Amino acid sequence: MAPKIMVSSPEYVLESYGFFLKAFHAFAGLYIWEYITSLHFEWEVYTGKRPWRWSFIWYIAARVLTLGAFIGALVGFNLTTEFHCNVWFRSCLAMGWLAAATSSFLLVLRGVAIWGRDPRIVVITGTFWLANLAGSFYAITRAHTQWTPILKTCAITDTVEFRWSLTINFIEGVALLGIMVWGVLQKRSATQLWNVLYFQGVFWVLIAIMAKLPTIAMCFKNINDPWNLMFQFPHLTLMVIASTRAYRDLVQCVHTNDQDSNPSRRRREVTWMRSASRNERDVEITVNKTVAFDVELRLGKGAPATPSRMGDKESGSDTPEHKKEEQYIGNSGLQVKRGLESQISEATLAV
Repeated sequence: MAPKIMVSSPEYVLESYGFFLKAFHAFAGLYIWEYITSLHFEWEVYTGKRPWRWSFIWYIAARVLTLGAFIGALVGFNLTTEFHCNVWFRSCLAMGWLAAATSSFLLVLRGVAIWGRDPRIVVITGTFWLANLAGSFYAITRAHTQWTPILKTCAITDTVEFRWSLTINFIEGVALLGIMVWGVLQKRSATQLWNVLYFQGVFWVLIAIMAKLPTIAMCFKNINDPWNLMFQFPHLTLMVIASTRAYRDLVQCVHTNDQDSNPSRRRREVTWMRSASRNERDVEITVNKTVAFDVELRLGKGAPATPSRMGDKESGSDTPEHKKEEQYIGNSGLQVKRGLESQISEATLAV
């Protein structure tokens, strides 16, 4: 029977620290690769190829803070000369936890958009996000580290204190997922843009939540400090990648719809054509919008509709019945237009 390894022994702690460093370097490489390969998205915004949106600030903050946390940690973990460990570690913690908070805010925007900016949802999601932010500041102040001449590195301690902040972060993610799923069930019939908003949002939030579970489990298990930290950088990496990819996917979907629409039709137009025959009531309503929604409403059966407003006047067929029909057509087009405006405004809130 193999001898039992004491998890608190210096040998096991040192071995765990080695595992932690390997996992950290692997996920640091993964995030830097993700950052570089998606840098073209920011460049297109900076050069004006994509429109500037206020939510882009949160997107940039999440990416840059995460990159700063990884670069700072890479420098600190690989230095062999003594330096101020507490300043270094808390700086990395600050960037990491604030990156998690900003990336979480991108997902909050998605949940608010699904519910059409419902004030109750804004209050609920805002409360959870502020609680998460408070937990982040708490975590930044709790951990400590000091230089160890034997290991020639900073020994990190008190990482078990992260468990409450991680729990708050997890609860926020679960609540946001529930709000999104509930919103999806409330609006089952949707356009292609809404399907992107629904299902990608739910998928990415689910990925972010699953990434938190190992971290929380290790902190509550509290084997030792390296194991408490083991999954925190992977958690940060997956959460930021999930939220920023969800943001990019939605922005690219909206941008593609903008390009597919006719560039000359920047103003919203409602055009309709009516049959010249008094016995046939075929109506075709086309609503052209900036985000390329084309809607056709056909009433009755008969020959294709043709423009005939002037023809009616010349032939004397401009009767009260036809005027009534015109008014009905105009009202129908207005209803379609307002419905699309509502969907556009709600969808663009997330980007």
